[in-house]
Amino acid sequence: MALFGRRRGSSDRRAVRDDMAALRDWATIRHGVEAYVEPRTSFNEPTVVLVASDGESIRRRVESYKAAAELARKLEIPVYDANRVGYPQRMRDYAVRQQGRSSGHTASSTSRDPRRSTAGSGPTRAPAGPRPLSPSERDAIATLQVSADVAGGDVTVRPDDEVLRRWWKQARARSHPDRRGGDRTEWDEVERAAQTLNLS
Repeated sequence: MALFGRRRGSSDRRAVRDDMAALRDWATIRHGVEAYVEPRTSFNEPTVVLVASDGESIRRRVESYKAAAELARKLEIPVYDANRVGYPQRMRDYAVRQQGRSSGHTASSTSRDPRRSTAGSGPTRAPAGPRPLSPSERDAIATLQVSADVAGGDVTVRPDDEVLRRWWKQARARSHPDRRGGDRTEWDEVERAAQTLNLS
């Protein structure tokens, strides 16, 4: 058992070093970066989320809060306890913008005039397809993605309910008030998102 523990620890340390290098590389080419530390839980190692000024973010493991604070000091960026302050709104805004761009690109590349007719045929009708997301649905999905750490996905139409429920479950686990020192802010946002998407 002890031998297994040593091997696992060595592998974990290498993985954490790789994660720290990824964080440093990411932060050095972005502006206005802030660090948000998530403490260790019974299910997850401690992690840090770096958020740039435009809301783009990256999450990686760290050894401890002290290691995250040292990284932030070297990068000369502010560091916060995510349990106490939550996450900045610009993370969700970024996810919504990314979805909007994806939706706009898809629409422009596939749209055709439904009134255009081909030789020997009458007017064609636009093919039936998935209903585009409304702004409130896009915002709700972005909230689940950010809280569940699946932000940045190319979501142009509503995902399957199974996928949304999985994101909701992950978001609830990460935003639970017990992990936030009793703060329900993010938890309530996740629950409102679930209601908007008719998951609850």
